[in-house]
Amino acid sequence: MKIIIQLCVLSLITLFVSIPLSSAGESDQYQDSKNLYMTKFCITCHGQQGIAVAPNYPNLAKQNKLYLINQVKDIIGKKRTTKLTVLMTEHPVINSIQDKEIVDIADYMTNIR
Repeated sequence: MKIIIQLCVLSLITLFVSIPLSSAGESDQYQDSKNLYMTKFCITCHGQQGIAVAPNYPNLAKQNKLYLINQVKDIIGKKRTTKLTVLMTEHPVINSIQDKEIVDIADYMTNIR
């Protein structure tokens, strides 16, 4: 339980420090997907640009969209049970993520600039 609380606190700190303002030339959909990535706490482990903050977390930037969608669904569906994926499935925000949000985040990571 202590690790979950620490993860939530770290997530909030990272969120408030790293949400950038909307950049000129970005589409509304791109910006919405970017905001989802930030607010769903993906940045905590996978970094602001999809490059992992530690070597034991995977990079998400420029990955195949379908691959990312399938990985997240497998993690949420508890088909993967590594220590890192168990931490993800215990996070309340990740448990509440919708399929459309997963697709939008994967699209953002695939097309990140």
